[in-house]
Amino acid sequence: MAELLEIKYQEVILAAILPALLYYIAVFLQADLEAAKTNIKPVPEDQIPPFFRVFKQGWYFIVPFVILIFALFSLNLPPETAALFGAASIVVLGMILSYKGKKLTFPILVQCLRRTGEMSVDILVIGATAGMIIGILDATGLSFGLTFILVQIGEGNLFLLLGLTAVICIILGMGMPTTAIYFLLAVLATPPLVKLGVEPIAAHLFVLYFGLMSMITPPVALAAFTAAKLAETSPMGCALAACRFGWPAFVVPFLFVIAPNLIMIGEPIDIAIAFITAIAGIWFASAGLTGYLLTMLSLAQRTAYIVGGLALLLPSQAFPSAYLVEIAGGLICGGVLFMERASRKNTVDAV
Repeated sequence: MAELLEIKYQEVILAAILPALLYYIAVFLQADLEAAKTNIKPVPEDQIPPFFRVFKQGWYFIVPFVILIFALFSLNLPPETAALFGAASIVVLGMILSYKGKKLTFPILVQCLRRTGEMSVDILVIGATAGMIIGILDATGLSFGLTFILVQIGEGNLFLLLGLTAVICIILGMGMPTTAIYFLLAVLATPPLVKLGVEPIAAHLFVLYFGLMSMITPPVALAAFTAAKLAETSPMGCALAACRFGWPAFVVPFLFVIAPNLIMIGEPIDIAIAFITAIAGIWFASAGLTGYLLTMLSLAQRTAYIVGGLALLLPSQAFPSAYLVEIAGGLICGGVLFMERASRKNTVDAV
């Protein structure tokens, strides 16, 4: 992405931070709400190892990441060079320091290098195959044709174009690894978005997100099928649950396209407000989808939380009066939350 956009690698990282945080926050909130709803008890404290003991055993595992980030952001080294420095540091530290009484030995290092080579071959083949597909698309004119069709259909209607692009990205990404998905979609799907005025990095992140959503979207949903096998449950049920937990990943890309505050473009105060209101929106909408916040929710409460949460998700920079939608969403969610707290207090007092 950095090479295609001709920008620094760290700019891509910075742009992707807030959408990634929103996704993980959403998964955490929904897991917590689901646990409260089904009355899953916390892990007993005697089974949780002390933090400082764990940190003392493996503190040096942080060093490669520190070196990687320093090399990328401070030394401005290429990603592959920075990664080599990080890998070299963990090799040296692993041979000097022990982890749970074991040190990295030369035979183990050779085995690690062999396995890394095997994994790299897969990536090389994928990249070469994706390159062949892209070359064929360019040579035959199919990429231009698809771009032209999308621009014609979505001309004057950005949301229609975004919806069509999202569907195409999910379909084209089915069964493909991340790198191959992006290679293909960056050529096919981003040009129409950029031609209609979408910020280039927002367009690239948009197609990447929806290409990756094919991993949890039925009917293929490779990641969900793998998880279902581990959990010994229904693959389609697992895929649907994954879509419910990952629903912000289907919404957030639309938001950072129409208002790039969520990809670190804009004034700091606007970025901060967009991020905070997005967290609130995800929290309330997730509660509505789960059916639980402070207590079990009725259908009306769930609907109100979903509507209000989605309104809070909308960045205030999306259009001139978008802040009014956010305020309305906050009032709806705040009102329902106040009534829920009052109802819960009355129930506790009665008991």
